[in-house]
Amino acid sequence: MIVALGGCGAKTLNAFACLPGSGSFRTLLLETDKESADRCSASAVLRAEVNWAANTGLGCGGDPKKAERAFSRKRNEITQALSGQDFIIVTGGLGGGTATGGVRAVASVIRSLSIPAVFMLTTPFSFESYTKRSNAEQCLQDLHGIAEVLIPLPNDLLFSSLPPDTEVEPAFEKAAYELASSIFGIAELFRSRKLIGPDYAEFSAALTKAANICSFGCGRASQKDGLDRCAIALERMLESPFLGGMDRLTACSALIVTMTGGDLQFGEMKRTLENLVSFLPVGIPVSAGATINPEYHDQVQLCALAVQYVQTARPAESQGPSHDSLFPGETKDSFEQGLLNLQSYSKGIFSNCPPVKYKDEDLDIPTFQRRGIAIDKGGTSR
Repeated sequence: MIVALGGCGAKTLNAFACLPGSGSFRTLLLETDKESADRCSASAVLRAEVNWAANTGLGCGGDPKKAERAFSRKRNEITQALSGQDFIIVTGGLGGGTATGGVRAVASVIRSLSIPAVFMLTTPFSFESYTKRSNAEQCLQDLHGIAEVLIPLPNDLLFSSLPPDTEVEPAFEKAAYELASSIFGIAELFRSRKLIGPDYAEFSAALTKAANICSFGCGRASQKDGLDRCAIALERMLESPFLGGMDRLTACSALIVTMTGGDLQFGEMKRTLENLVSFLPVGIPVSAGATINPEYHDQVQLCALAVQYVQTARPAESQGPSHDSLFPGETKDSFEQGLLNLQSYSKGIFSNCPPVKYKDEDLDIPTFQRRGIAIDKGGTSR
């Protein structure tokens, strides 16, 4: 089942319905706005009323708390709608009200039902308000403790491949299509008749590290597009906006890739996967697979999920020599004198001007001093 939340989720399901093979999936929209719910082509719609007393049909007005309360009142109905599913993909746009507030309630229900699930959620543009970006970041932090597999998809990547002169409406239509294609690609990893490839356990293990950055690319082609449909699908996958370009692919720590087709041939499958792996550094673990879906006919789809593990910073160790720390074979020369934590703040030409403050921070003070960022000045032992 594909579960979508809010207005972004409704648009994604509408685009998802236009993809070949989408009729095999069950779709569910969870929405607070009546008008948006009525325009969605989901197979099932569950609307949570924000103002349950007045029953106005209006949304939550961008307030995540209102959406969270509305979905909490619908917990029993959500549980009934999700019960019995083998696999769930949850999508929506974070930063607003409905998806940001409601996804935590949905994640809690899925966890209680012990259903494998992947959360693919878009994050706000860099130019959007601080409140939206802050709400999205807080929601992602909360989900890390509930959701087993979480894939954040930045909106900035979504529009990075579009020319600047692209009109607004076609741009957002393409964005919805790309998100729907990404969701479809993840779903195909587990739904179709599989020849080789990763199962959910392997997929989950690659994504449940302490911290990771995920990017996803999907490309399709058929015999009408050219003689080598797989090469064209690979090229389109590499150009997929959510993948983030070749730099993101070559910097990944692990790669999960799968091919889907109606009449997929062994030779073209082997050649395409070998070409894709050739772009990666030596030693990168790759989980490659192939699935057969008769609804694709002569069309092939290539999907790749690149995972980059982020090394978390270790706590700073105490600096300076100590009598207790001198073990046999060590000398005092092997220690370095640490810097005293004394900072001098100089505003330069702004010293006689009124301070410019934002959220109690003086923006005239250099950022590295204001936030206590240590500057690596090298060591005498090097």
